[in-house]
Amino acid sequence: MVDSNIDWDLLTQLSNFATPSGDEYELSEWIARWIREHVASATVRRLGDNLLVVKGDQPKVAVFAHLDTTGYTLGYENELIRIGSPSPEPDDLLRRVGHDFTARITEGTLQSGVPLLDSAANQPAGSRWVYAAPIVIGADSVCGPYLDNRAGIWVALQALFSCNNIAVAFTSGEESSGHGAVVCGRYLTCEYGIHQAIISDMTWDTANVRRGNGPAISMRDSEVPRRRFLDHVVACAERSGVPFQIEVENSGGSDGTWLHSAGLPIDWVFVGAPEKSPHTSHEDVLITDLTDMARLINALVDALHMQPLNDY
Repeated sequence: MVDSNIDWDLLTQLSNFATPSGDEYELSEWIARWIREHVASATVRRLGDNLLVVKGDQPKVAVFAHLDTTGYTLGYENELIRIGSPSPEPDDLLRRVGHDFTARITEGTLQSGVPLLDSAANQPAGSRWVYAAPIVIGADSVCGPYLDNRAGIWVALQALFSCNNIAVAFTSGEESSGHGAVVCGRYLTCEYGIHQAIISDMTWDTANVRRGNGPAISMRDSEVPRRRFLDHVVACAERSGVPFQIEVENSGGSDGTWLHSAGLPIDWVFVGAPEKSPHTSHEDVLITDLTDMARLINALVDALHMQPLNDY
């Protein structure tokens, strides 16, 4: 059930922003203002559309949460060019980024693999489009578009508010290039000596990772993180008492993928609540999984600060 002590309005406010990859600036600015109002002891630094926030005396772990979402660029002849990998459905209503204008995908074009915007909309090539549906916070779950990664940002803000020693990287471009994770990771390692990262993001409800069993700690996806660090994280999670499950996948990725492929001296682990219908207009995550994800990441930040591996 909904916990009346939790600021769900914050999640609703985050969902009001349209931020397909490349359009993260306004949300980044809003988060910076929120932090200055609510976490006065934190320092905020902008790197392009990325936001780096540091709180406490020499934090030793960073939480990464990506700001961007999937979406579309309108090409020529009303073609909707995918940003990332959205999963549109026939009844989806889209809205134009920066405008109140809405339009639907032309019926029947989804089957062709090249969705088209309704030609009657008469919109310019180069405009960006996202799902228009709002999020709905119910008794047991949160449903709507872009919980990947609005929910991950919400969890990162809970950690920033609660933990005494923490860095948070709000990154751009995770759904496309991974540029933001690399920029932030390089800065955190060089300027703060941070070599441990927790990726706050959503994962998928599958046959083996099920909603209702707590957040997932991923042992691998398309990349294989360092096992010694993963074992340390899992041991810390077990001591926390927060329910969690283990995820093992052979594909997919996150900001951790970009950190890994960049060859940065930073260990990383993905922690995320499982959701149904990813990259659609009706992603769905259980409230218990989302709040346990926040509790687990808070506990891991504190534990990794007190007991870092110190391998770098």
